[in-house]
Amino acid sequence: MHKSNEAKKTISTQRQITPFIQPIFEDETLFSAGPITVFQWRAEETLPIMFVSSNVHQFGYEAEALMNDKIAYLDMIYHEDRKRVMEEMAKNKTLGEIRFEQDYRIVCANGEIRWVYDCTVMKKNYFDQIDAYYGYILDITERKKSEEKLKMAKKVFDYTIEGIVITDIEGTIQWVNPAFTKITGYDAQEAIGKNPRILRSQRHHPQFYRNMWHDLLTKGQWQGEIWNRRKSGETYPEWLTISAVKDDHGKTIQYVSVFNDITERIKQEEHIKYQAYHDALTGLPNRYLFKDRLGIALAQAHRSHQKIAVLFLDIDRFKRINDTLGHALGDILLQEVAKRFKECVNEGDTVARLGGDEFTILLEDIQGIKNVLTVVHKLFHALDEPFVLKNHEIYATTSIGISLYPDDGQDIDTLMKNADIAMYRAKESGRDNYQLYTSAMNAVACEQLKMENDMYRGLEREEFILYYQPQVEAHTGKIIGAEVLIRWRHPDLGMIPPGKFIPLTEETGFIVSLGNWILHKACEQIKTWQIQGLPAIPISVNLSPLQFKQKKLVENIVEILKKTDIEARYLELEITETNAMIDPRFTIKTLEQLKNMGIKIAIDDFGTGYSSLAYFKNFPVHKLKIDQSFIREIDQDRGNQAIVSAIIAMARSLGLKSIAEGVETEAQLNYLKVQGCNQIQGYFFSPPVPADKFEKILRTGYSK
Repeated sequence: MHKSNEAKKTISTQRQITPFIQPIFEDETLFSAGPITVFQWRAEETLPIMFVSSNVHQFGYEAEALMNDKIAYLDMIYHEDRKRVMEEMAKNKTLGEIRFEQDYRIVCANGEIRWVYDCTVMKKNYFDQIDAYYGYILDITERKKSEEKLKMAKKVFDYTIEGIVITDIEGTIQWVNPAFTKITGYDAQEAIGKNPRILRSQRHHPQFYRNMWHDLLTKGQWQGEIWNRRKSGETYPEWLTISAVKDDHGKTIQYVSVFNDITERIKQEEHIKYQAYHDALTGLPNRYLFKDRLGIALAQAHRSHQKIAVLFLDIDRFKRINDTLGHALGDILLQEVAKRFKECVNEGDTVARLGGDEFTILLEDIQGIKNVLTVVHKLFHALDEPFVLKNHEIYATTSIGISLYPDDGQDIDTLMKNADIAMYRAKESGRDNYQLYTSAMNAVACEQLKMENDMYRGLEREEFILYYQPQVEAHTGKIIGAEVLIRWRHPDLGMIPPGKFIPLTEETGFIVSLGNWILHKACEQIKTWQIQGLPAIPISVNLSPLQFKQKKLVENIVEILKKTDIEARYLELEITETNAMIDPRFTIKTLEQLKNMGIKIAIDDFGTGYSSLAYFKNFPVHKLKIDQSFIREIDQDRGNQAIVSAIIAMARSLGLKSIAEGVETEAQLNYLKVQGCNQIQGYFFSPPVPADKFEKILRTGYSK
């Protein structure tokens, strides 16, 4: 009986609960036309759908299909969000929260993913157990897109390197981004509510700001470079753009300013400008800046009836220093020379480097030549002390040319050209001195320019001819060779001596073309004499420093020998001692190649250079040629006698032949014989003669 009553009680309780798990939305008319979709789910893990309003069709589903348990609500939730949704529901259940909200994504019937806002309430039964959930979802996809755009915009504003400021129409700051704080030093709290005048640097005239506001009011925008002041007090340049923000009626409601700090850009521009107008090695003004300052000085001197001076300076024998000690030490020397030169002039004057070892100085507002010479003597005195560079003690001298405004020119190019001409006259006068420009110098310069042009045409017109000077055995007088010497028969000027045009060929680089021509013609002449049955003797040809440095020197000689069909043993090449020591390793390598071909090598002007015996002993040469400067007074000058004797003895000990050039007297010949000199060359036997006259000498076999 007891059990029967308990069963009746349970059945009664179930009947009381049952209505509560039926759909609670009996009439959905209120929901079907609105944006909200109402759901009710059973409190089971799979969330079967008990009820859904018909406007669920906005997601592509039919309400009847969903309520037939074919699709659970959990299936509609996007798979990446399901775990989060279920965890949130479980969390609220644990905490006893009856109502909870969250955003997540659902999958529409066509596969489209959309965002929804879910507001859910738990429905409990008589035993305080959750029977069902009911609530609604609202499509918030567009809102989410807007939020994403806002987030992206915020990131842009937060991470952009440009400072951004928004003000009202009165100019009061309403908002700033982090870059504003980074650039100006003011944080948002310090800036908002203030006027941008807190950044004013006082560098601009009030009219600058009046023009700015005029553009804003009339054009709606202003942009340009402006100097502002940071919170620290430091001024800085910025590129600023201010734009007016208008409402739908065209009325300005705000101003947006975007700016960036251009300090580094200006520094780079200034650095680039500095590099464009300054010499990279010495830091001195370069040619462009010098000419610019000279132009300004000329204009000022013209207005004020003042004098100015232009000085051209060249370091004497710098090429020898550079080639001997290396370019690195040569560069250091130029830097040190530049420092000393700068100390010799006034602050308003300009010391510039044009390139290489050429410097120029502009002296402004001088009273006369006396002021200029005072500076010139300072420049000479500045070089009195040697330069100590990496354990090398180097003495340097300079040659200076001077031109004055308005006496020697009234424009930039004329003054610079005339100072340059005067400098070359100083070099020709023995170096380590100065020359004032004179009109006669210009005539000489014009003559040299004409000669330079004539040289190129002269080679084409075969105006150059070869002369030959016999080389003889000292004891017998027998001809054992000849040296080739160049002469120029100018159609207007007649016979021009080598001393007048050879330096010009070296200065212009024409010596390379001329040297190759000499080699070819000399080899042709050797072949001609051999065909004629004359005694076969070697012909000696000088190689200039530029010619010797040619990368294809050996190839050129091989080609010449092949074309002229002569044996290499009949060609002897002379290089000066100084030329040989410019790059000893290169010299040894090149001479070895020539020697292996069978060509003989002689060192010319021996005793006048600065040979290192450690290198010299390795030079593959067969003859030392004693310079004529030691022979000239050999019968009287004990010093020359000692030098000549030493050279002959050294040649003998090294297994080399010795030959003395410039022998003009019998006394000189006799002394050389006694000392054991092997060969002689000079006017005592014969001057240089044309090929036809040399043939006659050669037929006899003896010079005298």
